[in-house]
Amino acid sequence: MTIVDEHDEGGPMSVREHHLVVATAKHVFLHREYGVVFVREAASREDLAAYDLTPLLLYGLSVPGTSLRWVMLTPVDNPASIVSVLGKAWTQADGLRGRPDVLKVSRHLAASAVDLPDTLAATDVWLVVAEGSDKAFSASVRRCQEDAMWASLPRRRATPSTTLDQLNRCATDRHNHSFQSPQSQVNATMEWWRNRPPRAADLPPGDEIDWRPGAWLHAWEKGVAPAGRRYFHKDTFDAAVWLLTTPPIADDDEFQEAISADSENDDLPEVAQALVRCWPTSPGELSRCIGSTARSLEWFLDRKAALDHQQRNQLCELLGLELDPNFRTYETCAPCVLIARTSKAAKEAYEFLSHGGDLVFSIEALPASGLPDPSWRYLVFQAYGGAPNIILVARGSGVDAKLSQDLFINFQGAKPIRLALYRDIVRTCAKACRDSRSNIRAMKELRDRHVSFLADIASEI
Repeated sequence: MTIVDEHDEGGPMSVREHHLVVATAKHVFLHREYGVVFVREAASREDLAAYDLTPLLLYGLSVPGTSLRWVMLTPVDNPASIVSVLGKAWTQADGLRGRPDVLKVSRHLAASAVDLPDTLAATDVWLVVAEGSDKAFSASVRRCQEDAMWASLPRRRATPSTTLDQLNRCATDRHNHSFQSPQSQVNATMEWWRNRPPRAADLPPGDEIDWRPGAWLHAWEKGVAPAGRRYFHKDTFDAAVWLLTTPPIADDDEFQEAISADSENDDLPEVAQALVRCWPTSPGELSRCIGSTARSLEWFLDRKAALDHQQRNQLCELLGLELDPNFRTYETCAPCVLIARTSKAAKEAYEFLSHGGDLVFSIEALPASGLPDPSWRYLVFQAYGGAPNIILVARGSGVDAKLSQDLFINFQGAKPIRLALYRDIVRTCAKACRDSRSNIRAMKELRDRHVSFLADIASEI
């Protein structure tokens, strides 16, 4: 573009303003074999590392009040200086119209590029730090991330971008093509901006890195779901490679790493949730046992994300669940100890383990002689064809006051049992609550010690 330098006339913006965005890219990554890979549903760098994806740094410039944005990407281990990025943008991107009067940045970038205000002031550009409540700046951050995902195709049937150099050239071409093309709807700000004459960049070369990368670059990761099950797909229309969560019809099996998403009919999240809410150990401890995180497990239970095949299997093993091949639903297959933390959670777990109240017995175990445990009440029950289970109810809790048939279907009330068996139940529950892997093991040992466990209890009631 032809560079001139002249004073602007007044307009809706009064001054030229750009928003500078610097962050780890949410939707574009590099792969050793496929090159540039696009990720539609964002996930953390750690999750996507399992797919051999390497993160990239995103640099973006946006003109507030318009649809004009320009983006560029670099490897995270080879960042570009802010001055060099601005020099390229203000020289090559027609829609930015050269250098602005005001450059707005995040407080994190301002703190990491301490010399930038003086460098910009030498070219009559004023650096401004965006407030946390600045919705326009937040929108620029979001839209620059989205633009990077679609940066490779300025025109239909264009050659796909498989390298960063190709992608960056394509992104600039896309920006220029968008600015030069007539638009059916142009607001006053856009019309005023299109009529601004371009200005020279007037920046130093910027060969040295002039800012300090930090954890703030990927702060957006805190709000994204785990990667779950995904697979690579080569789009047959534009040949771009995507990492997807939902399977389109596969035309090229070579690019399908077929890890299908969980079926909508999968009831494991609901079944597991009923048990996890009452599991003696914390969700964090339970999630570590399956190689996950508490947040990933919570998202799985809420059907917001999937667990991988190995994590699902380990979760089923810890909770004593197995898939019924006839009905394709998950059922309990092992005894366990639970804690009634809330009435609702305890009722849901009880109804699942008791098969809806189809019970051989359901009692509160009390010692036939001596004093009961001062801290806990022991709800012992067994469904027909199932294993014995125990729900601990803390004395003085809300559930303690509601321990009745209204809360637990077909509950038979308090029944005395042999003191030795009662004490064994107390010891077993203490052992089962130590860690997630001890739960089912301790209950199986209790059952093995009392081969006629059902007869022992039933004979007492």
